[in-house]
Amino acid sequence: MSQATSNGSSASPEPQQQHHQEQQLKSSRRSTLTDAPTLCSDSVETRTGDLEQGRMVPDGEGEGEKGAAAMELQGEKDSDKNLNGFDKTDNSQEPIWVDWDGEDDPANPFNWSKRRKWAVSLSGIFFCALASMSVSGYAISQGSVQTLLHASHITTVLGVTMFTLTFGTAPLVLAPFSEVYGRNGIYLASAFIFFMFFIPQALAQNIETMLVSRFILGIAGSTAVSLVGGTLSDVFITEERGLPMAMFSYSAFASTGLGPLFFGMVEYHYNFRYVAWILFALSGAFTIMLVFVLKETRASVLLSRKAARLRKETNNPRYQARGDAERASLLVMIRTSLGRPIKMLFTEPVLFSFAVWIAFVWAVLYILLESVNLVFENTYGFNIEQSGFVFSVQVVGSTFGLIIDHYCDKLYHKNVARVGPEGRLYSAMWGGCLVPVGAFFYTFTSYRSIHWIAPVIGSGILYCGTYLVYLSCFNYLADSYTLYASSALSAQSFLRNLVGCVAPLFTTPMYNRLGIQGAGGLTAGIALLLSATPFILYKYGSRLRARSRFAQALERQRIEAEERAAAKRAELP
Repeated sequence: MSQATSNGSSASPEPQQQHHQEQQLKSSRRSTLTDAPTLCSDSVETRTGDLEQGRMVPDGEGEGEKGAAAMELQGEKDSDKNLNGFDKTDNSQEPIWVDWDGEDDPANPFNWSKRRKWAVSLSGIFFCALASMSVSGYAISQGSVQTLLHASHITTVLGVTMFTLTFGTAPLVLAPFSEVYGRNGIYLASAFIFFMFFIPQALAQNIETMLVSRFILGIAGSTAVSLVGGTLSDVFITEERGLPMAMFSYSAFASTGLGPLFFGMVEYHYNFRYVAWILFALSGAFTIMLVFVLKETRASVLLSRKAARLRKETNNPRYQARGDAERASLLVMIRTSLGRPIKMLFTEPVLFSFAVWIAFVWAVLYILLESVNLVFENTYGFNIEQSGFVFSVQVVGSTFGLIIDHYCDKLYHKNVARVGPEGRLYSAMWGGCLVPVGAFFYTFTSYRSIHWIAPVIGSGILYCGTYLVYLSCFNYLADSYTLYASSALSAQSFLRNLVGCVAPLFTTPMYNRLGIQGAGGLTAGIALLLSATPFILYKYGSRLRARSRFAQALERQRIEAEERAAAKRAELP
């Protein structure tokens, strides 16, 4: 019989079996409470995040979102009284809460085989790689877009801007849908839209068609990519999540370099239409594969479906999933998803300073993406195919960053008990040093008298540093804000992509007016000033977080969780 639990002693006609089920559920909940502070440490979309537990976490001022929803939304009244056919106001009977059938339940994604876990995880990681390649693939083919569609340079660059802008904004609105409908449907719908909108790009006869297609393509890519971290958290426990998370970050970063490497050759010999058709073929094959490989991983959705199946089989409305009972309305979740990240961004000094820093680092990345053609074509006479090969250094830089992070992770585990979340900043410190060093090296070796390999090495150093900053950002904010990690990460992602989408618009005018050394020197100088950020946060971050309203709310929730766990342990025989 499927496992379910009831709050009432008379909930089941089989007392012994019911008692056994209750003990299993208590054990399961105790484990969840114990693991909660660490589940989000390596995740982009964390299971202990604001929207990831099938409930809404109260904000820093202690106002419950469900309470606000009840006051503001008239439509909530009926749902408050009725839950999937069960009258919650009837105190004569208690719901039977549906849970997993023991710790080894094969339906629990944590208990899936390694092959199945990796098949699902690699699907999301490959989607992320496709999205990254589509950004840099368009960037390297802007020359033929401008020529064939008779567009100005600035208008053509908007194709990068429109795509990047959606990466920071679309998930704020669309991510809550995975709470209600699960990840599976979001992945499939996004993959299909992503696949189909390469067609209008390939057939475009004017720049307007191209820009609209890029905008919709960005929405589809951003929604799915924003779920990858949550998928990894769904299937891997904390101790197993390091490698998959590193591969996720690596694929996002390295694939941005692979795009120009491959599509630079296509652009040189053909034009942007062939680039779009190749991406259309790759994303189409991926979409077909996704249909057969992808499985739903979100625990709250799986338990909700299990409860629905039990209600249908037994004709008993008392079988309920806690996620359904505790979840706020979709409108409230979207409102919180939009409002809380912005509020945190401007009220949390730790989050604001780190977000500003990584936003500028991201701007440097996009400036470099745009400037490589200017530097290597004007200085060394490279054609577009040869310039594309320069971007292969991004793969090399990311690989070195991965190696450095491995050793920084050892330092973190060694010192985390003493320094807390600030132990995640070891990688950021390396990145803070390498970004300005790489930027200066790249800029002031870009002379005809100096071999072209010198600025390539400089850009490799910069890429290595950027990757370390990118990776440590997720880990540090997730560890610092635990239950509010999703909002903190959404805030930095919003600002990072907002700045990143604007950077390409002024790169060419800046380089034309200031010259390679003037524009590059300005960028490197600002990078040097902001590189102090991780060192300052390492020393003062814990003090700043202690004064935070969100940190105080987290501390209250931690104490309450410990009290509940202690009470449940006391109930055990």
